[in-house]
Amino acid sequence: MKKLATLLTILLLAQTTWAINVKEVFNEFKDTPRAEYVSISPFLMSIGKCFINEEEGPEMALAKQIKSMKVLDLEDCSPDVKARFSRRIADLSHDGYETLVRVNDEGEKVNILVKEKNNVIREMLILCTSPDDCTMVLFKGKFKTEDIDRLINEDSMGQD
Repeated sequence: MKKLATLLTILLLAQTTWAINVKEVFNEFKDTPRAEYVSISPFLMSIGKCFINEEEGPEMALAKQIKSMKVLDLEDCSPDVKARFSRRIADLSHDGYETLVRVNDEGEKVNILVKEKNNVIREMLILCTSPDDCTMVLFKGKFKTEDIDRLINEDSMGQD
């Protein structure tokens, strides 16, 4: 019985060391040649919020809830880098994230993952992969599910 418990513990530890998290993916690819990486700190976001007019629509009201954000765009990188990024995303540990939306359209994959606490979305991770482009966007803040639903509903009504 002790051997089985020890073996299970070793397997669990090995699995957690192989799993990668979002921060590791940003750190691995942000300095890749021709990669575009932007990190907007909470201080800079607070300055930018001064110029947001919430009366312009639900997207502006939602933008006011963003505390910080990171964007990684690998569009101009080599196909090898894009393929490696896609593999890393596939190996990504969900690390508390839940899938909100998953789309696979003709080789282009989009996943929107959220991390919630007390029915408030604290992080939203958008992952886009295709042979031509790979992008990862992380928003941190306090978003209500209703606000995101309102934004989606208004956007879908505007496309009709």
